Amino acid sequence: MLIALFTTNGFAHAQNLPNETRPRIVITADPELDDNNSLIRFLLYSSDVEIEGLIYASSAFHWKGDSKRTKWFVPGREYTRFGLNLCPCESWRWGEDEHFIHDAVYTYANVYANLKIHNFNYPAPDVLRGKIRIGNIEFDGDISKDSPGSDLIKTLILDDKPGQLFITAWGGQSTIARALKAIQEQYEFTANWEQTKLKIYRKVVLLPSSDQDDTYANYIKPNWPGVYHMF
Repeated sequence: MLIALFTTNGFAHAQNLPNETRPRIVITADPELDDNNSLIRFLLYSSDVEIEGLIYASSAFHWKGDSKRTKWFVPGREYTRFGLNLCPCESWRWGEDEHFIHDAVYTYANVYANLKIHNFNYPAPDVLRGKIRIGNIEFDGDISKDSPGSDLIKTLILDDKPGQLFITAWGGQSTIARALKAIQEQYEFTANWEQTKLKIYRKVVLLPSSDQDDTYANYIKPNWPGVYHMF
């Protein structure tokens, strides 16, 4: 990255050159402590990227349930190992009032004025708050319906902004898989299907932390083999 340095009143200002194009990125994360820590660290680098989404996601280790007392069970998960028999259950390790992404942005807001001194590209806290969405958090691996998070990812995938779109999966990939499935359902039997797939193959880069909820193996890879996926 090219940086120009200017000194004003004793402070060194790092300014990105006007013609710089910053990578577009979507963060999807579950409430695991490592994701929380990663998000805090990531926000300190938010001047170097174009944050397009901050999305709550489920995983094999965290899912909220649907508030309808529906019980969920996937064979081989941690609640079945070592002689455990803890599920089917209504939720798994999801706090009743979980809002770790909101908390991270709140903390960011407290230091934003100082960050802005060093780089004017740090996004305003209200901008970041506007990027927060709830993804497919009810059950791990469930891609049966849309969510605000999957809707946002779908919109970003289909937009015409230049450059690639990097989508992280620090937790499970169900929100991403649902976005792709919604696109498939909309375009598969239309004249634009092949063109749509080619656009997505050129544009989308998935950055997962393994396949935590099996949605890559079960849906993304079989149906979207051309999507670049970095394990």
